[in-house]
Amino acid sequence: EEILNTASLPLPLDTAFRSILSNLEMYRPYLPDGLFQRMDSFSTRGSLVDSLVPGMVTGTCAIVFTDIQGSTATWEACPDGMGDALRVHNAVMREAIEEFSGYEVKTIGDSFMTAFDSVWNAVLFSLT
Repeated sequence: EEILNTASLPLPLDTAFRSILSNLEMYRPYLPDGLFQRMDSFSTRGSLVDSLVPGMVTGTCAIVFTDIQGSTATWEACPDGMGDALRVHNAVMREAIEEFSGYEVKTIGDSFMTAFDSVWNAVLFSLT
């Protein structure tokens, strides 16, 4: 089912949007339930983007990338336990992002890309 009409986008952006949306489905168990309900209820790019980025940082911002070191080996050794750990990790990360006025740009596996309205908030988030 087509949930995003990207026909008017330049090809690289169209490809990026489609890739992001297809990747989201793979991470459905780790993402907030409301995300998919909002995505499923919109059919245009503008409506979808507006619904997904209400708290987006604009202007000058600080970007923070996170990653769990050694997670690939842990996934291989204990996939069931790592799945549970990832759900807890993601919940803790999202609470900290919100606490320091950040914005979750994207996640891939156990990595987060976040944006903050100030370097100070980014540092405080990183030390949490």
